[in-house]
Amino acid sequence: MGSLLQSTFNTRQLIPGNFRYLRSDVPDKITEAEKQFLLQNNVKLAIDLRSDRERKSRPCPLAEDSRFAYRSMPVTTGDIVPRRFEDVPAGYLAMVDAQMERIIRVVESAPCGVLYFCNAGKDRTGVVSALLLRNMGAPRETIIADYVRSAEFLSDMLRDFVSTRPELRLEVVTPRAWSMEFFLDRVVFPPEPDGNGVTHDAE
Repeated sequence: MGSLLQSTFNTRQLIPGNFRYLRSDVPDKITEAEKQFLLQNNVKLAIDLRSDRERKSRPCPLAEDSRFAYRSMPVTTGDIVPRRFEDVPAGYLAMVDAQMERIIRVVESAPCGVLYFCNAGKDRTGVVSALLLRNMGAPRETIIADYVRSAEFLSDMLRDFVSTRPELRLEVVTPRAWSMEFFLDRVVFPPEPDGNGVTHDAE
């Protein structure tokens, strides 16, 4: 099964068969027919997880459409592209702070369906998805499976992305199970009072 929206690569239901939460890459080419599809399924809140710079570079049309509530909620350090394998889960842990707690609270309390997205819908969107699923009591295997599905949906996009960036490696930017396993083993959510979402070992 492909993306729910033809204009995107990686739009899908977090809970199969349910439009409460839709995770996605940026819908910057969304059509009127696709907007109608979202509205008919009561998806009326769009949460943009990208930085201001990214939003200006690739504007989302939903921001200017009064039928949708659009919120910019940038994920902390979310626009940093990893260069090494170990940078991926470490980067995910750095995203879990007070801002991430606000994002999760807004998504979970929305009175309608929510479309939340970053550029590719795999890292920032993947962390938000993992935390939402964990809050719902989803099994660890389900959280990891949802995360790695992005590799299938984004294979062509990621290949094109690294082809013009010789400093990046395809295997690093492609979602792998071990990154989410590492993250789930170490993340504390909600974050501790010091704002750090990483567990602290006893002295």
